[in-house]
Amino acid sequence: MGAARSGPEARAEPAAPHRTALTLKRLAVRWAELAPTGDAALAARLATLLRRLATTLAAEPFWPMAARDIGADILTSGLCGPPADIAEAAEELLPATLRLLRRDGPAALAPGVDDLAERLTVALDELVAGFAGALRDRAVSEQVDVLAATLRAQAGVQRALALSESHYRTVYTQGAVGIGIASLDGRVLDVNPALRSMFGITQLDQPRPITDFVHPDDVGTVVERYQCLVRGEPDVMRMEMRFVRPDGLVLFADVVASLVRDDAGAPAHVLVVIEDQSERTRLRLRLQRASYHDQLTQLPNRSLTEQWVQRAFEPGGQRHVGICALDLDGLTRVNELYGHQIGDQVLLAVAGRLQMVAGDHLVTRTGGDEFAVLVTEPEGLDEVCRIADRVLEAFATPFLVGGHMVTMTASIGVAAAPTSVANAEELVRAADVALNWAKSHGGARRVIFDPERDAGESARFALLTGLPGAIERSEFRLVYQPLVGLGDSRMRGVEALVRWQHPAQGLLGPGRFIELAERSGSIVPLGRWILHAACEQAATWWRELGDAAPFVSVNVSPVQLVEPDWVRSVASVLRATGLPARLLQLEITEQAVLGDETAALEALLALRAAGVRLALDDFGTGYSSLAWLRRLPVHALKIDGSFIDGLRHADADPVDSAIVGSLVGMAHALGLEVTAEWVETRLQAERLAVLGCDVGQGRWFGDAGPAEWVPDLARRSIGT
Repeated sequence: MGAARSGPEARAEPAAPHRTALTLKRLAVRWAELAPTGDAALAARLATLLRRLATTLAAEPFWPMAARDIGADILTSGLCGPPADIAEAAEELLPATLRLLRRDGPAALAPGVDDLAERLTVALDELVAGFAGALRDRAVSEQVDVLAATLRAQAGVQRALALSESHYRTVYTQGAVGIGIASLDGRVLDVNPALRSMFGITQLDQPRPITDFVHPDDVGTVVERYQCLVRGEPDVMRMEMRFVRPDGLVLFADVVASLVRDDAGAPAHVLVVIEDQSERTRLRLRLQRASYHDQLTQLPNRSLTEQWVQRAFEPGGQRHVGICALDLDGLTRVNELYGHQIGDQVLLAVAGRLQMVAGDHLVTRTGGDEFAVLVTEPEGLDEVCRIADRVLEAFATPFLVGGHMVTMTASIGVAAAPTSVANAEELVRAADVALNWAKSHGGARRVIFDPERDAGESARFALLTGLPGAIERSEFRLVYQPLVGLGDSRMRGVEALVRWQHPAQGLLGPGRFIELAERSGSIVPLGRWILHAACEQAATWWRELGDAAPFVSVNVSPVQLVEPDWVRSVASVLRATGLPARLLQLEITEQAVLGDETAALEALLALRAAGVRLALDDFGTGYSSLAWLRRLPVHALKIDGSFIDGLRHADADPVDSAIVGSLVGMAHALGLEVTAEWVETRLQAERLAVLGCDVGQGRWFGDAGPAEWVPDLARRSIGT
């Protein structure tokens, strides 16, 4: 049929701008309260960072890398206190900041964004990376300053050797920087007190090889570079090194080694200045881990998941890869019932079970309630499915958390592919698509990615996105199918049927796009266009044929029927086109009336009072009672074609005839005209006439055709 049968899904109203601003301000105040020492302007500076983060989250296309600059600016915002305390404060403030933004951010940042939770997770990963990078750059800058001072100290030491033994001893023994003297063959001859304290030794009884202090993994590099230094290639060398204390503690240090020459210019010994960077390095490593690991479960996060999949598809990587993308069903309800603390404990318990089930395969947390199992070298799709089934079995046992027995289920999307014929992006997308299918079927199941189904849904999505523009570009057109009297073969009217002349896919029937229009809301403007175009064409026939002109029948969606201005819109179209109201028939469905019965009945009564014909379409497929039918102010019923189809053959089931006969009798008892759809043979038409049906519609009377055919059909039907 031509128009929609049901209305579009409701759309959420976007949050008011002033409400969002107030929420951001309150979030900024809470954030500022985390600072060890704050100032009055700190909350304002943090509010600016939050607005930038909100803009990043709402941007189309979404570009999470923009959050890196925000993370870097946190370092200079004053949140971490004075510059001297930044490294120490950052270790506590960054995790607290992430917890705050994860907990309260969704309510304050871009609340109208559909996938806000996923976007926020990715953006916070990038924010951490930006913060860590800025902290690292700051440390490098400080190290450069220290090294410059150290070089000046070295020059002072060398001058002291030549000028003043007492001055040299003062710098050497009382300096805060570790200093050591080594022979050209790589033996440590002496170390100052600062270096002894750093290395955890009380004294140096005898010369020892430098390699005794160096981390085993760095020995080869250190020996090679030391030999170059002794040769004067160059005279000064800077490097980052790891040392190992006798107690096993690893030190991370910046080292400047200088070749000291005698008065004749020949190499004499090596002076080594060491700055301990262990605390900064460990903090940097922790921040780097935070940017790639989920803070709650300590599982790899989405960023690391994507890197793993990318590496699997690199040359020399894996031959086969599988993914089980998992989404917890009902975690939001758990948070509502027991609070987020219990919800977090559930997530921890889920992470533990997944790791037990996955065995050697990698488990990651890719979002708020989303996880993934990355299957290495699976033996085909069946093995990935077996892992998914084991996960579902593991969820069969309730989780005991915080004294509560919590029952959880999971939806799982399964995808697998050989790396030679696919790529990382395709595989990740396939698992996500299959996961969405599992959720759309009620959850608590696994669904395998199906390329054919995906192609069909992609084509439907392409049509969906093209609908609004198609109306503006006038890509729709109407064709008209005759409605013929079964007693006199006279054409009573025509039904307007919509077609889409798609620029790429050709002519599309309503079955391809009407449901999509209903879902998206495009059915409302499309329905208005159909009504106006049909009435305008019917008015042309009326001016040409006069009283012999057929009425035009137009389908109405439930959404249109209950619009507050729908009746006025119909009257406005009739005035604008000049079509008499009696020549317009509006077809409605039982569903349209039952959706909002009061509003629908009021609209129908007003339309009938205005002289518009009304028909109840697809009659016989619903649950209408005779009492309910009597209340409807309609003129006609259209019996659904599924009942008419059984009358096509000579050996038709007598039950079909009895059903149609009873429907016709009931309609006539209520004073309603009866139209039969799907009339395709002479036998059907004759049987329907015997049963008392008034009007027929179908191929026997003619397929839908262009408007230009209608006047000639009307004339022939009345013998003129």
